[in-house]
Amino acid sequence: MKRFAVLALVIAAIPAVAAAGEIYGTITEQGKPVKDGLAVTISCGEKTVKGATDKNGAYRLFAEEEGKCTLTVKVGEETPSTVVHSFSDSARYNLILEKKDGKYILRSE
Repeated sequence: MKRFAVLALVIAAIPAVAAAGEIYGTITEQGKPVKDGLAVTISCGEKTVKGATDKNGAYRLFAEEEGKCTLTVKVGEETPSTVVHSFSDSARYNLILEKKDGKYILRSE
């Protein structure tokens, strides 16, 4: 009976852990969604999570740590990035990818 209680407690806690540190949003370029499959990486401390955009330029990743993080996209050989923050609740970051002085930059909308 004691094992069952511990197992039930662990299972109940899993959704709370999965929801922590969610970072999501869209990435656009020249007013249009970026291509499907654009690599997106979030690094918080020593933990890195990788994902990709969908056909609407949307991304959704779950950072493993709270605090200041770096969100990076891979565009060809370039890897522009911006600072984001991970919280216990979800955080939305709609981003704009643009070329400035011949190089890509990533900024908040």
